[in-house]
Amino acid sequence: MYNSAKQVQRVLTAREIRKTFIDYFTANHEHKFIRSSPVVPFCDPTVAFVNAGMNQFKSVFLGTAAAPHKRVVNSQKCVRVGGKHNDLSVVGQDGYHHTFFEMLGNWSFGDYFKREACAMALELLRGPYNIDPSRLYVTYFAGDKLLGIPADMECFDIWRSLGFPAARILPFGSKDNFWEMGTTGPCGPCTEIHIDHRPGSDPGSVEQRAKLVNAGRADLTELWNLVFIQYNRNTDGSITSLPAKHVDTGMGFERLTALLQNKSSNYDTDLFTPLFDGIHSLSKAPVYGGSFPVAENSALLDTSYRILADHARMVTACLADGMLPDQNQKLRRVLRKALSISEQVFSHENLLSQLVPIVVETLGEAYPEMSSKQQAVLELIAHEQEVYKNLRESSSKIFAEVLTEFPNLDDIDLMECPGFVPAYREFQVQRSKFANNTIPGDFLYKLTDTYGLTEDSFVKLAELENMNCDLERYRAELALAKLRTKEPQRNSGIYDLALQQRIAEAQAQLTMRLAATDNSHKYFYSYDAQSETYAIPTLNSRVLGIIQNDAEVSRTLGSRLGESTDTLSIVTAASNFYYESGGQQSDLGKLLVRNKQKPEQPHQLDVVGVKCLNDCVVHVCRLATPTDDFELALGDEVLLEVDAQQRQLNTCHHTAIHLLNAAIRSLFNKVTYQVSSAVSSDQCKLELGLLGKRIQKADVEHIEDLINRAICSGSAVQVQQLSAADVLQQNDITMVPGEVYPEQGLRLINVQCPELNLSSKELCCGTHVTNTKELSCFCIVNLKQTNRARFAFTAVAGQAAENVLKTAALLRHRVDLLEQQFQTDKLTNATETELQTIRHNMLHSDIKLPYAFKLDTFNRINDMLRKLKETSRTTLKEFVEVEMRNVLMEKPLDTHPYILHYITSSALVEEIPLQRATKLCTDRPILVVSMCENIVKARCCVPQDCISDQFNAQLWLQSFASTFGGQVGAPKGQNAAIVCNMKGRKVNTQFEEQLEQAMCSAQAYAKRYLEF
Repeated sequence: MYNSAKQVQRVLTAREIRKTFIDYFTANHEHKFIRSSPVVPFCDPTVAFVNAGMNQFKSVFLGTAAAPHKRVVNSQKCVRVGGKHNDLSVVGQDGYHHTFFEMLGNWSFGDYFKREACAMALELLRGPYNIDPSRLYVTYFAGDKLLGIPADMECFDIWRSLGFPAARILPFGSKDNFWEMGTTGPCGPCTEIHIDHRPGSDPGSVEQRAKLVNAGRADLTELWNLVFIQYNRNTDGSITSLPAKHVDTGMGFERLTALLQNKSSNYDTDLFTPLFDGIHSLSKAPVYGGSFPVAENSALLDTSYRILADHARMVTACLADGMLPDQNQKLRRVLRKALSISEQVFSHENLLSQLVPIVVETLGEAYPEMSSKQQAVLELIAHEQEVYKNLRESSSKIFAEVLTEFPNLDDIDLMECPGFVPAYREFQVQRSKFANNTIPGDFLYKLTDTYGLTEDSFVKLAELENMNCDLERYRAELALAKLRTKEPQRNSGIYDLALQQRIAEAQAQLTMRLAATDNSHKYFYSYDAQSETYAIPTLNSRVLGIIQNDAEVSRTLGSRLGESTDTLSIVTAASNFYYESGGQQSDLGKLLVRNKQKPEQPHQLDVVGVKCLNDCVVHVCRLATPTDDFELALGDEVLLEVDAQQRQLNTCHHTAIHLLNAAIRSLFNKVTYQVSSAVSSDQCKLELGLLGKRIQKADVEHIEDLINRAICSGSAVQVQQLSAADVLQQNDITMVPGEVYPEQGLRLINVQCPELNLSSKELCCGTHVTNTKELSCFCIVNLKQTNRARFAFTAVAGQAAENVLKTAALLRHRVDLLEQQFQTDKLTNATETELQTIRHNMLHSDIKLPYAFKLDTFNRINDMLRKLKETSRTTLKEFVEVEMRNVLMEKPLDTHPYILHYITSSALVEEIPLQRATKLCTDRPILVVSMCENIVKARCCVPQDCISDQFNAQLWLQSFASTFGGQVGAPKGQNAAIVCNMKGRKVNTQFEEQLEQAMCSAQAYAKRYLEF
């Protein structure tokens, strides 16, 4: 962008250019400034990033939300790294492409239209920005015969009236001058303002330069686009007029800054030069020279300068807005590219982190969230850097091996998926069987189930191999697998998944035709402090739809409901049942149906599940008592009665999750983000990302204490209704990264305990207590570290917590007595057996106990058992053989096709030769585990007739050993498929959790191949 013919009096800084734009519309034209929405799409699942200024007003154009004001102005943060707008591959190659950029815009929602929009734009450009109008060309819509829309001569006349000569007002077709939000929806013609960066350079005249508009020339580019939204594109492709007309404008800030600062490249402006200066001073690399990839030797270095500066801006913006690399592979890819350039080109592995403060200095005034979240951004980058470094170290060897065989893999970024290499080898073996150059869905599911690959991985793989993916069949397989794990096995032992799918299809088809259910009644309930119970009013409602098993019916009779598994799916006009959403399980209860023969004794339908489809609430029911006189028809009135006790437990657990989330954020000054949550009447689970912290037992006790003090404080739980626009103007609301929220009717759950420095403000559709006292008490019953920086908490509250604490009190009393006996030398073999039984039940039963108490009790029991070892007269052989013979007696071959067992008595001795245990079982596969002196070992034996391609001793043992990172191999001179050992591994204080995980993995593996 070259020196203008008419120089501005003073070169404006980027800050001044942005401020001038906003002040011009707010002070001169009564616009309301709306802060930029986050680059994380808040209400729109169709895009991975906010990529245009209009994104946050999309619902206004669609008519699903009211405009925040009639006239709006803002500067919107945008990211383009995928989909229709993907600039990632060309960033750094030229002077104007970016992954992160700002879009200046002004909007009119049903207020001013074409004339005012054009006049305001021209006044700003030639006034405050001092741009010579003789450098400008404008375009207008030339019409479209297929759409039946004539040329926008109104726009042409407006520009003429504003002083533009006709030679500078140019017509273009739909491709350039008709804007559409999507295949359907609001649309309209637009007018673009183009700027000539070399005025007077062509002696041919204005007409000659005009021919270069929209020709892809770098010296004559689009500056501002003014869109006039006045039509609606219908599903049949036709165009109709909208009842209200809107204006949506967008001007690229970086391009405008380059123009006003007389620079030929966006990268030469003061938006980027501070970053280049920082890179130079920190890395001691040669100064940025501004050359581009042609013949210059410095072009590679300068390109790296541009990429790193651009990526530093994008990474800072995304992380400050709550986007996580864990949940967005495109962000992770950009971040890792920046880390690689920092290390490989500039020889400074921490360069990206040190550029963040410079980004904040240049952008933090306009986007204050970057300043307030700077420390969190740095911690996230440090975490990603460590993960990436460890990944490269662990993956480099195996990846290098496969690259020698398949060098084309070097072009794709799949090293972060540890299972990719074995998955790719299997792909190469199977690809000859694939038809129509398409990777079949069942094979894709296998890649997910066996190797952990994702849809994103499939797309990369298919692109690499020039193949297609059957994603539709893959998703069906995935849904089927979820049904298998989610739905309980029926009494018959066989559960008809095909029937479940047919029922789901019938429910979907029915609800598409019905009016939405009024489900607001689910929030109508009260707490009776005297009885400490919830009162949920019953609700009378009319039946709108009935599905009997998988068939839609208008009437059903008891005589047709013969099986105990027969279900009725009933849709009513209104419902007070909570359907499963937001991690909270659905309500249970009953629907009472009028008994024509005995009106005083209505028939009862047990509600066993509730779901929402197409805004209709579907109650899945079973007839409580089979009877021939039961009858239900469309239009009948039914009485809906929610199980208040189950709702109360759900409600307590949902509020408890909010308090748990808030307590962790309050106690640990670390980056924390919610990964998932699950609420049921039994318990609540919360998985969190927590960077830079390893949670210890004392931390768990601290969290429990803080929450229980919050419960005792009797703090009110407030519920407030907000719109998405309201939420985006606040900074202290906790949201789930990547979650898509509705535009309207957002419920903000607010609990404030200022005396405890505890604050919880979360968006949530669940049911909650009205006061923290209703929780009664709280305790954490389990804690697992699910990966490097993720922790999964399981907790209970209310009556469930009281039951857990009572169980713990009884167990503590019993262990106290055993410890007294131990100290007075009154221990007997029976006492020793009881200690072993308690320990075994704590490890392997479903009994819930407070987490900290469980760890302490384990230590007490283990200490007694270790000391018993010193005085016990039982021999090593007896320890093993007695326990193993008991196991084999309890698990006969006809009901247990394999043996998987942890030898609990191994804790009492210094060493156990596991071959003693396996020799006792020769009729089926056996895998035994021991833990002696903090060393865990395992041994697996599989009879020859049980060995297959998918199952043998080595494969089965590996499924167990992977949790401990253990090495497996056959004893010298033996076949690993028949007998295999896991080399001893030292274990830490979380052995019980690791053991449970490893045993579950081995159990699942054996069930897959040995149980039919």
